[in-house]
Amino acid sequence: MLTYLFCFILGSALGLFASEFADRWGCAQRYRSPMPKKVFITIMSGIAAACLYWWEVENLTLMPAGMQKIKVLSVSDAFYIYAVFVQRYILHIILFTFLLAATLTDFYEMIIPDTITVVGTAFALFIAILFPLTALPVTEVYWTDGFLSVVPQTVVAMHLWSPNPVDIGTPSLLIMTLLWWFWCFAMLDRIWYTKLSFRKAFAIFCRYLYRSPRTKYILYAALFPPLFYFFLIFVIPPQIDIALLSALTGMAAGMILVWSVRLVAQWVLGMEAMGFGDVTLMGMIGAFLGWQAVLLVFFIAPFFGLVYGIVHAALGKGRAVPYGPFLCLATVVVVIAWRPIWSATAEYFAFGIGTIGLVLLVLLVLFGGLLHVVHKAFAGLRQ
Repeated sequence: MLTYLFCFILGSALGLFASEFADRWGCAQRYRSPMPKKVFITIMSGIAAACLYWWEVENLTLMPAGMQKIKVLSVSDAFYIYAVFVQRYILHIILFTFLLAATLTDFYEMIIPDTITVVGTAFALFIAILFPLTALPVTEVYWTDGFLSVVPQTVVAMHLWSPNPVDIGTPSLLIMTLLWWFWCFAMLDRIWYTKLSFRKAFAIFCRYLYRSPRTKYILYAALFPPLFYFFLIFVIPPQIDIALLSALTGMAAGMILVWSVRLVAQWVLGMEAMGFGDVTLMGMIGAFLGWQAVLLVFFIAPFFGLVYGIVHAALGKGRAVPYGPFLCLATVVVVIAWRPIWSATAEYFAFGIGTIGLVLLVLLVLFGGLLHVVHKAFAGLRQ
């Protein structure tokens, strides 16, 4: 009972922090929530934290099907397993706090500030270094005679190659550096005029970066991690190396997914369909959960957004809908219902990130073509 009380207090404190953050630092207009609303968010956050502890730690519900009962050899093994589950629970509580702050801010001002997503991404990478075994649990698979089979009684923390075994031969140091540089590039204050020639647009692009006050800090951030990686190349344990690579890959995958759709929609419609805050939000989610989970979030979120958008338009409140809250809601669904979701999708992820990436590229091209046809058809009807 004391454990649940502690979880309630922890969740309430984090919920109050998320609400205050959205009010004081997340919103440009310094929006102030009414006290009843703030109390409601605080209490519901505490209840949700206690329920999540019961769901994840007491019942081991995130474990793959058939793996909830673990044969424990000693007291030390039992304590170790319990510690891993508690660490994963705390990680998810903190992730949900960032998601709550992003949701409130997006509903208030239709924007998700970098103060939420950048801090959340940095925290996720830091956790990957300190606690490399807190990723979502998965079973590993192997191929035999052209068929996919599950390794019996093998549960590991999800990594870049899941559900396949770890590929030790991957040049992780180089890949991690490139992924980090990609994130730094995304964080720059960039501007590009597509209507100008490449030479003029590039000159304006460089001039804008030079005048931006945040450019030098991002350059410092881009230079420091590679030095850190090279310094610890022979010191860092394999578990941390795998966890950090998986977190960085999830971060990049989440950003690329939303960024690509944003660019295609902007090119076809001539207007922004999603804000860049959604891009950095998906990067944060991917850093916490990995590329497999963030891909599931990407495909689940539109269903929630579609329902809300239809109701929103039917009530005559316009067509502009914040998309970040539905990415956050889809993330919560993926984490809570991880066992059935992974059981249904693991065989597809066994094809690997390269194959899945090519399939997504083809789908993106088809999406762009279909959106172009629909846009032209509606434009013709208006005339």
